[in-house]
Amino acid sequence: MKKYIPLLAIVVFIAAMLGLSNYIWTQQEIAKAQKAYEAERHLVVYSDMPNDVNTDIAAAFYERTHMRVQIYSKTDSQISDFMEDSMSHQPDILIASEPALKRQQAKGRLKPYASEVTEHVPYTFKDADGNWTGLWYNPLVFVLSKGYYEQQGQHINTWDDLLTDFQLTLVFPDLASMDIAGDFLCSIVESRGLEETGLYLKELQTHVAVYSKSMSTGARRVASGEADMGVLDAATARQYSMDGAPLVIVYPRDGTSYWLTGGAITKWCEDDELSHLFMDWLYSEDVNQILRKNHIYLSGASDTASKELDVKGQDLVLLPVKKDYTEQGRREIQDWWLKNVRFGKES
Repeated sequence: MKKYIPLLAIVVFIAAMLGLSNYIWTQQEIAKAQKAYEAERHLVVYSDMPNDVNTDIAAAFYERTHMRVQIYSKTDSQISDFMEDSMSHQPDILIASEPALKRQQAKGRLKPYASEVTEHVPYTFKDADGNWTGLWYNPLVFVLSKGYYEQQGQHINTWDDLLTDFQLTLVFPDLASMDIAGDFLCSIVESRGLEETGLYLKELQTHVAVYSKSMSTGARRVASGEADMGVLDAATARQYSMDGAPLVIVYPRDGTSYWLTGGAITKWCEDDELSHLFMDWLYSEDVNQILRKNHIYLSGASDTASKELDVKGQDLVLLPVKKDYTEQGRREIQDWWLKNVRFGKES
């Protein structure tokens, strides 16, 4: 029996080596598969932000996490069109306006997400069930030429104050030509009521030198002295101010409207870990720096974001509105403004 012991030892040794080799090979294959998965692991994002911003966001996220996102720049209407097309590759994440997100939510294409980060976003800026959450907002503000502000513009603090100077020349947004302007119109109607809004806008029209279809055109008119002041979006006003234009920004003390951009996870997203990481990262200083680099001066929706104060050191006040209007409802109110205010025809 003893003569078989060496042979048995050799057999056991060979079996052990084969088992170890098989274990090592298995682990190597698992590691290879994991590397291949990580190489392919990524998110598809549709974003209505400018292409340069989207490119920078994707690069910065990879640098920070070594995870990939493919961000496709699309307008809100393009996002809707692509998501209606069953042949299109559907996105994991949307970065779009509040109305666009609400449309996708109504069609059951979003799924809830909440975290410690999104808890810092006020309820005004997010869906009650967590289907989408605000990232940045762009309010309408008063923009005065420095000359007018220094001479007599310091008394302007509220919307009604725009009616007190009979010599005031005003650049005002064409309320029927821009989404952000239409949103303002709907917000002020919700706040004041249709009749009072009509009376106010008719009186205000006596001061309007031009209805501008472009916020940047309005800023240039005020900066050049063609108008005493304008009602513009804060992002445009801040950009011109940062570039050295002789402008002064004042926030309406009685509240103003805002255009909200938010993020959402779609029902097609299968990578919860990566999508949650990306959603929370969008509130980081990395992204704030990207926006500033690209001369985009939006207000952060999170209450942890730094506050942008006006020339008087005041913070923004927003109208307490629900924004329950539909796209069709907004168009009807814009048509009402055209007929009854802009061109003075009674319906």
